[in-house]
Amino acid sequence: MSTNKWRIDFTNLSDQARKVELRGHHVVVDPPNPPGFEASVQITASGSRSSLKNKKDNTQISQSDKDQEELKRKKAWEAAISPGKNIPMSVFMLWMSGNSVQIFSVMITGMLFFQPIKALMSIESVFERYESLKTKSQLILPKIVYVLLHLLTMALGLYKCFSMGLLPTATSDWLAFMEPKQIIEYSAVL
Repeated sequence: MSTNKWRIDFTNLSDQARKVELRGHHVVVDPPNPPGFEASVQITASGSRSSLKNKKDNTQISQSDKDQEELKRKKAWEAAISPGKNIPMSVFMLWMSGNSVQIFSVMITGMLFFQPIKALMSIESVFERYESLKTKSQLILPKIVYVLLHLLTMALGLYKCFSMGLLPTATSDWLAFMEPKQIIEYSAVL
């Protein structure tokens, strides 16, 4: 039966470590490095490995740059799609607030206008961290999706204003001499 190469028996270390006797027990003070550990390789703050003795060749560095650019593109798409995740919640809140003009429904409708406008004004700061010389041209489509999702949220606000009767859609809303349309009868059928 072969022994596992990742298993180290610390009781039989011989010359690899110093053993000290402490309160009747042998304690390993300086254990050997684990299998696969290279003391000449250090991890930098960005998460990439750099060798202290030998520098990496250009192909490995370019692969690391490609991975970083790919990660930036993925994160840019996540930022672009994030407004779409709020749309189902907004639709549910609009449905729960009803079609009558009340302070709660007006506040929700106002929120559907002001938040997208504020987000659209800060679109450059949202995508700024994902921009580089290589990814700048590739961020156009995520920015367009980001804008379209915010415009969809504003369209929900317009629909809510229409359903509450706040949009001027009749002729009498525009002309002072026209009488408002009189509803003659009501039907229980929707």
